[in-house]
Amino acid sequence: MEANGVTSQVVKFEVDQKFANEISSKYGIRYTVSDLKKAVDKCLANEWLAQRSFEKYKDIGITPKGVGAARSKIKSEENKSSQTIIKKASDYIEEHKGLFVFFGFLIALATFASKFFGVTK
Repeated sequence: MEANGVTSQVVKFEVDQKFANEISSKYGIRYTVSDLKKAVDKCLANEWLAQRSFEKYKDIGITPKGVGAARSKIKSEENKSSQTIIKKASDYIEEHKGLFVFFGFLIALATFASKFFGVTK
């Protein structure tokens, strides 16, 4: 859209086999028309896309909310790809901190049990 210099009001598409083929060739994953219709339904529900005619899957356009969501996703992916290995490790720990707390608890419990029951070498 931005590369072609058009606004979101001008961008329209319809979900058909031609569109499925274009998306499949662009991303290298085979999509069916029904897969794309499900995705469009989700986007319509989130108001990222809007119907511009009475037919459900014809003349579909992106909304300003959808443009914002797309830009946010692109920016997030760019930030993720430019992170250092330390930042990625930090994010992984933050996302899985409950698991780390659980394993820490198990280690503490095992240590306590070995001291309490007198398990020695």
